[in-house]
Amino acid sequence: MLTNLERVLLLQNVDVFSHVTLEQLSYLAAIAQEISMPAGQRLYEEGDAPDGLYIVISGCVLMRHSLQEIDRVAPNGTFGVWALFDDGPRLATAESVEESRVLLVPREEFYNVLSEHVEIVAGLFKHLVQRLKRLTVLVDQQTWQGSMR
Repeated sequence: MLTNLERVLLLQNVDVFSHVTLEQLSYLAAIAQEISMPAGQRLYEEGDAPDGLYIVISGCVLMRHSLQEIDRVAPNGTFGVWALFDDGPRLATAESVEESRVLLVPREEFYNVLSEHVEIVAGLFKHLVQRLKRLTVLVDQQTWQGSMR
């Protein structure tokens, strides 16, 4: 089992939490659940309701969409991040490739923490706005380059 500090350090490496302080991450670490899985266990399937964000502690998790492999998530990697913000169905299936351990930040508990510690929301928004700005710049560059042809 991971200590609360080890959980904070894992959360610190998650992009969406890049502007959240260590103290604020400790509140999220407190709700995180460690899950051990044998090889071949499915965490969720395409079309399932979102349950939260996952971080791989050890092992490897295969991500598939319509039976096609789209990613393999190694230790410290994340998947299901958008499930914290979007209640649409899962777009992929997640299954352990080998014996694995993951950390789950459950969606409902995440919202409970946010309601009690609203200062975390500012860090989340900052990250999301920066990501949108980067995407906007990329789209603008592609549009401009396309108009030059």
